[in-house]
Amino acid sequence: MAQENSLTAAQAGLLTSGKTLAEELERINQLDHLSKDDQLHLSGDWVQTLVNHVSDYVYVKDRRHRFVAANHQVAFDLGFHEPTQVIGKTDIELHLPDTGSKFAAAEVAIMASKEASIDYEEKLILANGKRRWLSSSKFPVLNDQNEVVGIVGISRDITERKKSDLLQQGQNKVLQEIANAKPLQDVLETLVLTIESQMDGVVGSVMLVTENGKNLQAAVAPNLPSEYVDLCDGLPVGPKVGSCGTAVYRRESVFVENIHEDELWEDFREAVSRFEMRSCWSVPFFGKDTQVLGTFGLYSNEVRSPTEHEKKLAVEAARLASIAVERERAEKEIRFLASHDVLTGLPNRHDFKAKLAEKIECSRKTGDPVAVLFVDLDNFKFVNDSFGHAIGDRVLTIVAERILSVHDRRHQSIRFGGDEFVLIVEGKDADKPALIDLMARLKNEITKTIRIGDLSFHVTCSIGAACHPLDAENAEQLLKNADKAMFEAKSQGRDGYKVFENTRPGTSVNRLTLLEDMRSGIAKGEFHLKYQPQYDLFTGRIVGAEALARWQHPVLGELMPEQFIPLAEDSGLIVPLGRWVLFEACRQNREWQREGLVPITIGVNVSARQFRDVGLITDVRETLGRTGLAANYLELEVTESLLMQNADQAVRLMDDFRKIGLKLAIDDFGTGFSSLIALKSFPLTRLKIDQSFIRDLETDENDRSIARAIISLGRELGLNVVAEGVETAKQQAFLASCKCETVQGFHFGRPMSAEKLGKLLGMSLTTINARFG
Repeated sequence: MAQENSLTAAQAGLLTSGKTLAEELERINQLDHLSKDDQLHLSGDWVQTLVNHVSDYVYVKDRRHRFVAANHQVAFDLGFHEPTQVIGKTDIELHLPDTGSKFAAAEVAIMASKEASIDYEEKLILANGKRRWLSSSKFPVLNDQNEVVGIVGISRDITERKKSDLLQQGQNKVLQEIANAKPLQDVLETLVLTIESQMDGVVGSVMLVTENGKNLQAAVAPNLPSEYVDLCDGLPVGPKVGSCGTAVYRRESVFVENIHEDELWEDFREAVSRFEMRSCWSVPFFGKDTQVLGTFGLYSNEVRSPTEHEKKLAVEAARLASIAVERERAEKEIRFLASHDVLTGLPNRHDFKAKLAEKIECSRKTGDPVAVLFVDLDNFKFVNDSFGHAIGDRVLTIVAERILSVHDRRHQSIRFGGDEFVLIVEGKDADKPALIDLMARLKNEITKTIRIGDLSFHVTCSIGAACHPLDAENAEQLLKNADKAMFEAKSQGRDGYKVFENTRPGTSVNRLTLLEDMRSGIAKGEFHLKYQPQYDLFTGRIVGAEALARWQHPVLGELMPEQFIPLAEDSGLIVPLGRWVLFEACRQNREWQREGLVPITIGVNVSARQFRDVGLITDVRETLGRTGLAANYLELEVTESLLMQNADQAVRLMDDFRKIGLKLAIDDFGTGFSSLIALKSFPLTRLKIDQSFIRDLETDENDRSIARAIISLGRELGLNVVAEGVETAKQQAFLASCKCETVQGFHFGRPMSAEKLGKLLGMSLTTINARFG
């Protein structure tokens, strides 16, 4: 095999032109029949002339890798005029060190094995910087003693074919990396390197347009000087900002053939002068929405314009860059949507506990506190029911913006779900004194007037907070304690804030535990009623009483309605609890009547959950039947907001109650969103002015004006008006001057037991009148 693929030294002298030359010599040897004039005389000069006409490389080297023969193509590509100029030189002397070493190593292997190497690829970079790929065949040359004395080589230029293959491979790799969701920088770098492999003396870059569309940021430029890349990063987009900034501005390709003379580079000429760049060609690429995403730029070390082929490559590269950037943006949006709330743009609860755990772990190392704040909007359902979900969504967005404005994005804000937000507070703001100040500012900001179109209203919130390490050792406990604090703030009347406080074991309020206690408490009779009397302001007689539930908890003691009613409403336990309150109030009122006391109307609050319960009217009928109380001595109190949730349904239901003979009162009037037209439609008997308008009657002219208006409105509609929360004689005097008929509040009596109210009912009218005289 070695003999078949090797040549003697004598043969090598003739076979320097490769297979073409061998075939020619074979043909000449068969020309004995030709005339003498027709025969070609084969001299050394003739052989050299012949191989110089071959476009392939043809050469002979000795054992030391020195050229002993070469054709014109070898000399020309190496930068010489004559083949004789390369004789005696080695590849290491003629090429870059890396290329020369690779050639020598391949030839050493051939000489050692005495076996030819056929059609293998070699890459070289010529003196002018151009790259070549060769398909080479090299044969060992043997002497008569079968010793290797050199190498005969034939190399064919396959550069164009190789570039085509590399371009296809590079494009496929780019697309594969896009499909595999590789990082954008990796994809763009593969793209730039692919295009660079197609051009000699040209390097590429990708610049991306910033989100505001006003600047460019360097994405990748693997072979540009880093100092130059730094200069380009952040360049503005404009009509005279080099090639790339101008291309984005014009939304079209910009080809500058001489950086040092073109006016587009005038402002940057001095900065770029120290770099080996003479031409710059930039092609912008676009997203599906036609927005410019960035540019694909190419820099040449020669003053020239791009060839048509180079333009085509740049346009194709820009197209692939747009696909990569669009994919990255889509992936980014998907990641954002997975971890953020679409409505408010805040992070959602995804990975929240893991993030909180990380911050607590960091807190353990630094000693800085970490706090969690729960912000829950009060009765937010009324906003959705009254104005619709579109307005409700806008309110949530406004609240999120207000939360961010309070702490100026120093802390992480999260939409935890529904109308609940959570803040993770770090550093000095997590100390309890600073935390209280932060909660106060949050509350004040959130409860400011909300104006949407022609609408103007307020929402309130309840805020709870807990701190690490004072209140909890881990994320789960910290979250739980902040939730407890928020619940306590809500239980104390809403529109407030509370920092978690450690209490004795077994006495802290836990919502789940309290819920289970409530279920059993209803069954065990732990609930009782207290009654707050309502007085006729002009006769001094008790004309009614409002029934108010209390819970005698076996561990926590007596709980006020605000401490358990919200939980009852959320859980649905308000229905059985409300059924019990209705029955007990009617039973007690009928009991007073049997004792011969002055008949009064008993008022029972109806929650939104009860009002929507289809069994409410049946419960009322059955209760009246079982207790024997006449319907006209029972008054159901519903809030203004509740009525507006579904005004038409409310009117129908209230008509049914009025047919039975019940009285109907609208509670907390002035705090909801009812219109006069809707109010006119309700078959009411009384309006109860919310105590928030009574509290500051002595000092606030606006409250006095509102109170006068409500009293006048009620009178015009033929309704009895009750002022709630009357606590001073001055408030009483003002209400009397406005001809308010009925009053209720601490000034006349706090909520009291049935026994005490019974005694009041039994007092003589003379004694009562004396109090009002």
